[in-house]
Amino acid sequence: MRGISTAPLILAVLIVLVTAGISAILWYQSQQKAAEQIALLNSRLVDEQAKCLNAIAGPNGTIIVGGVPHNGSYTGLGCYVDSSTIVVVQWNK
Repeated sequence: MRGISTAPLILAVLIVLVTAGISAILWYQSQQKAAEQIALLNSRLVDEQAKCLNAIAGPNGTIIVGGVPHNGSYTGLGCYVDSSTIVVVQWNK
């Protein structure tokens, strides 16, 4: 009497393990990329807010933000500036 071959079962287990490993690696890489993008966004947000907080009123109703004149108002990432108002949006995690 011959026994049942375990080769197909072992092959199926190996395929599942390899697929799970590849999925885990891809998930980890996507998490790293998302963390990099969040860090970049936070850096841009801080830079924009600093530019808005250091904005000055120029001649003829212009607003100078980061050394660049803007007519009337400036809306940046997380901030707004016009001749009488500076608004900086901040949120807590």
